[in-house]
Amino acid sequence: MSLELRLTNVLRCLQQNNLSAAGFISAILDSRHTTHAASQDSLTMNTAHICVQLYNNEDSHTSVFSWTAGTLRRELYNNDGGEEDDGVFDKRPRKWQCHAGERNVALQHIISEKTVVIISICLQNTNERCNCLQGWMGFFMKSTGIPEKVIEVMAHTGLSVSLSTIYNMVTSISKEISHDIKREVYTLHAAFAYNNFDIAFNVAQPTLKNHSSFVSATSATVIPLYSVDESNEEALWSSAKLWASDSKNPSPSLFPLMNESRSFLMLHKKNTYNLQTNPTQLSGREEAFAWHICAILVQHNQNFKHFADKLDKPETIQRIPIHKTNQIHCCSMNIKQSTTDGNIEVLDNLFHQGGIGDKSKVNFDAEHDVDMTEHVILVHGDLLTKEWVDSVWNSRKIEHTPKNHLQYIVFLLGLFHYKMACVDALWRTYIHPKEGCKDENSLYQHIGILQPDETGKMVSKPGFRRVHDVVHHDIWASILDCQHLEAESQNTEWSTLERFATSKPVWEDIINMSCVIMKKFIAMTQDLDAAQEKPLLQ
Repeated sequence: MSLELRLTNVLRCLQQNNLSAAGFISAILDSRHTTHAASQDSLTMNTAHICVQLYNNEDSHTSVFSWTAGTLRRELYNNDGGEEDDGVFDKRPRKWQCHAGERNVALQHIISEKTVVIISICLQNTNERCNCLQGWMGFFMKSTGIPEKVIEVMAHTGLSVSLSTIYNMVTSISKEISHDIKREVYTLHAAFAYNNFDIAFNVAQPTLKNHSSFVSATSATVIPLYSVDESNEEALWSSAKLWASDSKNPSPSLFPLMNESRSFLMLHKKNTYNLQTNPTQLSGREEAFAWHICAILVQHNQNFKHFADKLDKPETIQRIPIHKTNQIHCCSMNIKQSTTDGNIEVLDNLFHQGGIGDKSKVNFDAEHDVDMTEHVILVHGDLLTKEWVDSVWNSRKIEHTPKNHLQYIVFLLGLFHYKMACVDALWRTYIHPKEGCKDENSLYQHIGILQPDETGKMVSKPGFRRVHDVVHHDIWASILDCQHLEAESQNTEWSTLERFATSKPVWEDIINMSCVIMKKFIAMTQDLDAAQEKPLLQ
């Protein structure tokens, strides 16, 4: 009988007994039955041969190598052994052995790096085009401001390319990036994002001719818009329509006029997230509130940590597909962005880099540029950039051409800056006014309880992160207090959340209590302001 046929018979027997080949070997090694001793000896004596077979196999080569390297690393870095002799049978490595292993591994890395450098130098001496390492080294040294004399010395030693080659590399990369920018912006399916950055050029001994300087410049990037095609690209061709109903337009032709407040109002009216279609069910917003109440109880109370595996993610309303966005960095601009004129120059420079403009302008190249007159351009920036762009709109709204009064710009804040605006609104409403600090139920009084050392900083200039953390801390404490009150209202013996936890509630009880808290304390209370104005004991 051939070996192949015998293997087939054995595998068939294993399948009939619901055993895999790996499970069969593991069961033999773990068995303590005397009848299996011969098979165990056969496996243990041929361990090296089996490992070689697994290592040579293409499918198992990677996993075997990773396991071997990990096992060797753990054995070398095992620091459990002491300096004293624990017995002749203690085979664990001593500390000096562990340190020797660390030194050997580090030495191997150093030797490998030096080997690569030596081989690269030899290759470049043989063929000047074999300059991968030298090219990276030269580009890195030039970008970090290394003196040119040092770069020349490194080039003569074979560790860098020459200065002329570095300049050619920079020129070539700049041309490629410029081509990529125009290729993406030509489609008019791209957005711009820009912000300022500052550079200080300091000198050791400033003089009248050579003194320290401070440069405020602007960086920008092109962000391709996702899933824009022929079916929906008409939405971007709405510049004239938006300007016709814009409140900043001196001669509007469409009514009612649109402003930011009216846009938000219409958004809320059309939003189905808050609508309760079924009286017996919660709306989408109420379900989200109830989920957050459950999450606060599970994540911030040790007695309910065991419910963490039952706390799923909140229900998705409008899922945004995850995709990779390849940004294209624009050339830095020596323009001070923190002025009205500076923002105009930045936008003109970005459109020039992208090859788009107004066809009625003299500098418009009909052969190479793309007309963007009727198109909407999305621009991203921070809160201060938004203020400057608004100032530009107000100062140039009387201009005649679409490009001059910037009717094509639609400014968008990022999520982080939107959160900054929300936190600033909370601070200006509930913390900064002196009248609100005297209320016993005010946020300022809560801060005095939660973080008594931070009250002075919170009133003056707290900053985003401090206010953000305090608001979250106050919400967590308030929701936990609401849960304690609701538990006590259901059973007077549950005077604390710890006693409520001792009753061993099930997950459905937690969900039901969260819905009740949401309706009673958060979403459905009509006289919540009056309840907050009551004294603490009432």
